[in-house]
Amino acid sequence: MAVEKPDFKMLDGVKEVATYSDDDIIIFNDIRKLALSNVSLHTIVSDTNVILYCACGTISLDVNDVSYTLTDRQILICPPMANLCNYHLSEDCYCHGLSISSNILNGALKNNISIWNKCLYVDKVNVLKLDEQGEELWYRYYDLLATKFMKPIPNCYNEVIVQNIIYAVVLELCGRMVENASDLLKRRLTEHTKQSSVIFRNYLDLLNNTPVKYHPVEYYASQLFVTPKYLANVCKQESGKSAITWIQESVVHDIQYLLSKPDVTIKEIARLTGFSTLSLFGRFVRTYMGISPRNLRKKV
Repeated sequence: MAVEKPDFKMLDGVKEVATYSDDDIIIFNDIRKLALSNVSLHTIVSDTNVILYCACGTISLDVNDVSYTLTDRQILICPPMANLCNYHLSEDCYCHGLSISSNILNGALKNNISIWNKCLYVDKVNVLKLDEQGEELWYRYYDLLATKFMKPIPNCYNEVIVQNIIYAVVLELCGRMVENASDLLKRRLTEHTKQSSVIFRNYLDLLNNTPVKYHPVEYYASQLFVTPKYLANVCKQESGKSAITWIQESVVHDIQYLLSKPDVTIKEIARLTGFSTLSLFGRFVRTYMGISPRNLRKKV
């Protein structure tokens, strides 16, 4: 669904606490500065991929109602539209933050984007623990970025250089996600690319980039030029979940995000997420989220 970009005042706030920021990348040298500012982490990163690295201490937060606590050398990866809230830092916490657009993610991974999606969405590999060698490598990447920021040398390709360093970080993380994936997913990832894998990858890409996701499986199947039955079989084979379950979960995430915006009415949320009436919207929320929209808004 369409996501509102932060307004100019918000962007000014980002610049005050960010080490670097452009249309596709925001780098936070120390999340503590963000926590102490009036800038909401959730507002900034709502439509981007978020990577948090806890160098020391602890940071706790909720992502889509799941609680995480990061300690030394742990990385948390959050997908776009994730609802990040209730984050707390210990006094000795030092945590870096990286927010990258889907354009950057796709540019780095290219045809391997399906591997990232399967690790993150199917296998739920979103917390990584670095060993000493991994920590050293992370800081080598960070030092490269810091060199570009702290001691900038005039170069018309600086933005491209930063982008390519981020590409390297994304590829490094994707490789480590594969290492931490389940044996079943590893077997699937080592197989030769087949039609079903391509269809499933395209289905996830289509679902993630469709503004209004509340459509029947037939709609997505027609966009991919396959039959609904074939798409259903592919999803079950590739992820263990049905095609309709993927749709339902995506709609739920969009609803959670919009309910966190107090300036958007429930009626407007129903329209934005594809429901023709408030009663249908309310029935969906109660069925898949276990509570009425009005009461759910009080909790997010």
